[in-house]
Amino acid sequence: MTSSNKHFLIVGAGLSGLCVSTHLIKRGAKVTLIDNGINYSSRIAAGMINPLVFRRMTKSWRVDDFIPYIKTFYREMEKETASSFFHEIPVRRLFSSEQERDFWLKKQEQDDFQSYMHKVSEADFSYSGGKNPFGSGRVKETFYVDVDPFATGIKNWIKKNGEILLEEFEPDQLDQTTYKNTSYDAVIFCQGYLNDTNPWFDFLPLDQTKGETLTIRSQKLPEDLSLNRKCFILPKGGRLFKIGSTYGWSDPTTHITEEAKKEILHNLSFITDELVEVVEQEAGVRPTTRDRRPLLGTHPKFENYHIFNGLGAKGYMLAPLIAKEFVDYLVDGTALDKEVDISRYYNRDLYPAQLMN
Repeated sequence: MTSSNKHFLIVGAGLSGLCVSTHLIKRGAKVTLIDNGINYSSRIAAGMINPLVFRRMTKSWRVDDFIPYIKTFYREMEKETASSFFHEIPVRRLFSSEQERDFWLKKQEQDDFQSYMHKVSEADFSYSGGKNPFGSGRVKETFYVDVDPFATGIKNWIKKNGEILLEEFEPDQLDQTTYKNTSYDAVIFCQGYLNDTNPWFDFLPLDQTKGETLTIRSQKLPEDLSLNRKCFILPKGGRLFKIGSTYGWSDPTTHITEEAKKEILHNLSFITDELVEVVEQEAGVRPTTRDRRPLLGTHPKFENYHIFNGLGAKGYMLAPLIAKEFVDYLVDGTALDKEVDISRYYNRDLYPAQLMN
């Protein structure tokens, strides 16, 4: 691959901004990352990586590409940052119905699912670590990213190899590609759910999807694997577990709610009858899209303004490879995947006033 000596201003240091910055620096680019230090989506994410969509027992989008790459990327960055944040964790899906069990039993025989499903055994039907009326299945290639040490390690690495400005981005201070008297070759917006404050890309249909999680203390839940039914349970050590999450579209705030707490605990009751202790409750807002595909690309008028956003609930699986492909697009001019290119959402003939003025 060719290298880049261009200077990029990246707005937003959540998961998107960190991954894009990392790949640009590795390509030889100069990076200035600006962030206000508050990342409401990345902060509360569990960091779970699961190759399956349980509702109809299908594979996640492009999972055959993403899983091999994340193992290389995260382990390489652990070494470069002298951090530990990428962990394997077994996931057991407690089937919610006979239909779901039958979906699994059919899919486990298919060649393209065998990399991600253990075949159900008698032990899976008799598993007693959680409510198991219909049996359960074990997922392969499951991981989690410990979010805080990941963000801390990557930010420190970027500081050593680039620049981080801890301040609020001010759109009115950006004139072409000059921001506060510093000239850049291009600007990349990675603002997550705050994209509606961006005067250049606010036309894109990015939804603000609120999610809340609980940290609980339990004496009965297993600490050596993640159970999943109606909710996920991620062991955090010391009998603490992160559980969730909710999905809300009418309240794009980071305020915790009693309704979400009740919903999560109700969902937990499908796994255990234990009366657990709630230690902490957190809320964040995910940047999601209607077609469940990220938003990548270049503004139709301002050719030096780019966006990387909309990773949704599976960000820690998607971000490393999607960011690499995005940087290849910026540096080498390689085409973006049509499913993520923002051009799918605009038409210059239909919306000239909105996009081109």
